This record gives sequence, C-alpha cells and structure tokens, in this order.
Amino acid sequence: MALSDILDKIKEETDLKMAELNEEYEAKILAFEAEVKEKKEKAKKEMDEQVKVNSKKILNKMETAAMMEAKSKLLKEKRGLLDSIFDEVLDRLISAENYKEMIVGLLKASEIEGDNVLLVPAKGKEEVTASALSASGKPYKMADKSSHIKGGFILESDKIEINNSFESILNKQLRDDLELDVAKMLFT
Repeated sequence: MALSDILDKIKEETDLKMAELNEEYEAKILAFEAEVKEKKEKAKKEMDEQVKVNSKKILNKMETAAMMEAKSKLLKEKRGLLDSIFDEVLDRLISAENYKEMIVGLLKASEIEGDNVLLVPAKGKEEVTASALSASGKPYKMADKSSHIKGGFILESDKIEINNSFESILNKQLRDDLELDVAKMLFT
C-alpha cells in the first residue's frame, strides 16, 4: 500500500471520527439546551406559583386590613351616634318641665347626713335648685357658688362629696346599663 493510500485511509477515518464526534457534540448540545429549557420552564412555573401564593396572601392581608378599618369606622360612627343620643337625653333632662321634681327626688334619695352639707347647684339653675331643696325637706345649705355642670347638683360635706350632676348620673351610672339596650334598638 502506498503512502498516499495510507494517508487517504487515515484522513477518511479521521473524517469519519470527526463527523461522529460532531454528531455526538451536536446531540449533547441539543440535550443540554433541552435540559436548560426544561429547568427554565420549571423555575418559571415555580416562580409563577410563588407569585400567585404571595399575591393571594397579600390580597388576604389587604382585605383583612380593609375589613378591620371598615369595622373600626362603623364602630366609631356607632359610638358617635350613641354619644349624640346621650347628649340629647342630657339636654332634654336639663330643660325638662319637671326639672324641679327630678331635683327633689334626687335630694330625697340622698343619704348624706349632717348639718354642714352644702348643696352646689348647676350654673344657671340656682333658683330652681333652691326651691327644690325647700320642697325636699333636707337640712342642706345652699352654697354661695355654683358648679359648671349642666344640671343636677353636688353635695359637699367635711367627709364626702357626692356628684349628683345629670352628666355624672347619665354617663357614669346609667350609661353602662342603658347603652347596650339603646345600641340593640338602633343597630339591629
């Protein structure tokens, strides 16, 4: 065999081996690209799923916050309405035709005893309070001063002070008992 035939044979085998290697290389490249594409799609799906989950969580938190804010505003409005109702009741009590009789009843129900008990009337209600004191038969003395309360009176002695102002009676004594019933009537 001649040298040129041997060289041709080597070249032919080399070309075949190169073609084989190129095919193998192309196949590996295609497989690698397919694997990368698959991983990329999988990662995209996982990210999309995570975005959906996080979006739902964020939406739920926003809805919860919005509902809490709405409830808070509603409660504030209800509280404001109840406050205005009790303010109106107080105004009606102060300007009631039977104001004197209410004061007489409060004085008669008073359990404070002693000779040094002062009756401090509401500002602007001094005359009617003095008249009620007379009608009650209690031995209290009218104070020279009046108090900045809207209605009712304050009893003062050496040992105790009793606030019988309409504001105190309505807001501190009766409101807790009445508020639930008023709220039920208004809001159910």
